[in-house]
Amino acid sequence: MAKLTSKNQLTLPASVVEALGRPSHFRVQVHEGVLLLWPGRWVGVELPGDGREDKAAASAK
Repeated sequence: MAKLTSKNQLTLPASVVEALGRPSHFRVQVHEGVLLLWPGRWVGVELPGDGREDKAAASAK
């Protein structure tokens, strides 16, 4: 059984994380009092003109 910490964090057993393919992120939902977790990976999206390209170029100089 997993225990909730004082910082409201939940540690998943290593065997569970391993069985799920070691995901880096989870989608979280509560449905009728039940916590649901779906394994997933964070996907960042770079939009044209959002300024990220300029910041990246400036930091590379």
